[in-house]
Amino acid sequence: MWPRSWMPEVTGAAVISFGFRGVRGMQALLATVVVLLLCGLAGMLWGAATGGAWILVVPAGFLATVTAYLAWMVARLPNASVILTDESVRFSFPGAVDAAVPRSNVRSVEPADHHWWQGLGIRTDLAGTVMLATATGRSAQFELAEPLRVWVIPRILPIRARRLRVSVDDPGRLVALFAPASPSDAPNNRRS
Repeated sequence: MWPRSWMPEVTGAAVISFGFRGVRGMQALLATVVVLLLCGLAGMLWGAATGGAWILVVPAGFLATVTAYLAWMVARLPNASVILTDESVRFSFPGAVDAAVPRSNVRSVEPADHHWWQGLGIRTDLAGTVMLATATGRSAQFELAEPLRVWVIPRILPIRARRLRVSVDDPGRLVALFAPASPSDAPNNRRS
């Protein structure tokens, strides 16, 4: 059983968890890339050992690092989630973010479309929007009062995200949980 250290310890408060949509497909894609990278790595090392092309060891080291990171992503991707409590929203996406923000920091949550040309994984428009996408289609986009640091290139390039788009399982429900409550007994302000 995997350790559940990524889940918040909350007593007496409501906890609602949203997993990311399309995680199995994203894992299959990343696993395929890992296998192809391992084949390339083996070819580089074979060329270095048998052909005397020892210069291939340098890019092979970089390739080994990228392969190890992607294998780590394949293993950690099922833990990607957005967890709501009464006081906070916790964003967890391997390599990008694992942070809780107070609900008061969330200005709004709107439905958004994530298109195929915007890509999958950790994406940014370099204008304050970060997309954590494991699938295309409907997503939920958070508008934050205070920016959240998200690693677009893990441990190399952080972005201060004012808008965070997540491709969770039920984005409509997530958006509805942040919709302002409409008072049912409010007077009708329409003029005749």
